[in-house]
Amino acid sequence: MKRLYINLSAAKEIANLCLNVTGIPQATAMIKMKKNPNTKRFPHNMQEPKKSRHTRFTVYNANFNGLNDLYKYLKSKPTINREIFQMCSSSLGGTKFAGAPYFVALEELVKPPRDGYGDFLKLAESLEDDALDYVEEYTNIKSVGGGAVDIPSYVAGNPLCYRSSRKIEEPKFVRINIDLGYAYHTTKEQVLHRAIIIAALVNAFEKAGYMVSIDTFELAQKYEELVRINVNIKNGQESFNKAALFKTLCHVEFLRRVLFRVLETMNLKHKAWQEDYGEVVEEDDSRDVLGLTENDLYIRQPCEMGIEGYDIVDDIKSVIRRLNIDDKVDVGRFKENLREDARRLEKTIR
Repeated sequence: MKRLYINLSAAKEIANLCLNVTGIPQATAMIKMKKNPNTKRFPHNMQEPKKSRHTRFTVYNANFNGLNDLYKYLKSKPTINREIFQMCSSSLGGTKFAGAPYFVALEELVKPPRDGYGDFLKLAESLEDDALDYVEEYTNIKSVGGGAVDIPSYVAGNPLCYRSSRKIEEPKFVRINIDLGYAYHTTKEQVLHRAIIIAALVNAFEKAGYMVSIDTFELAQKYEELVRINVNIKNGQESFNKAALFKTLCHVEFLRRVLFRVLETMNLKHKAWQEDYGEVVEEDDSRDVLGLTENDLYIRQPCEMGIEGYDIVDDIKSVIRRLNIDDKVDVGRFKENLREDARRLEKTIR
């Protein structure tokens, strides 16, 4: 399945323009690799491409330790790869599709959250309080007294013949990996519902004693090239920065302005990137590239998580089923006002 990041008509216009400039068909056009000047200027952000050990891809990595790090990188005006991106969708995309203009979206990274943030917080907390139950984990122990008698141990003369359960108290860890990309036809309601559900799940896990890390990223591929732009939102022991989550997940310009600009500064060689800024990466390939373990939660684009954007209650049930976390988080009783609060937030966020 392919996922185009810009609409098809715009993609064709850009492709035709680039064809006129280069005289080379875009699907097969490639440029000779040059060293990326941004790798030298920003070595902690931009890495040289590496061949994946487990997939067919050459992987281009960009890493940012939070929104401030991302802001500093883009504010420093990194070199744009003009051999690929003769036109930059990060600047030229229409506001209906790409959201606020690029320079506005860039400054939003370090400003207080916009209108709707308060409603977002209340709805996420209400969803977690009213809809999610935490499944406590216990282990069986044996002792010399208390609890139920373990008959085989008693008959064998074992003094530790009483069995009881004890709540597991040692630290538990979970990493939530969030793919920021989504198809151009994804609705605002789907985007918002996913963000609300993620915030509620983080609250639920932390109240259940988990240390939660959050990584947001864009994964896209073109032929044998794969781009990974990673933005760390929360490490295990850090407090949950809900404002950062709100900025990255609730506004389309974070993907279609900010992360598109990062993509435009990467040392890609296939000219076809100009056409649509990449296609979806299959889940198995994504997991290999990301190095996910069985303890990692992987949240993909809304439609793949069963999020339709109509009913927040139905959507969270779909996400929990898709993540297979019924043993950790149970869907409890929902209140009708959750639906009303979700609809009000959808009208507030532009």
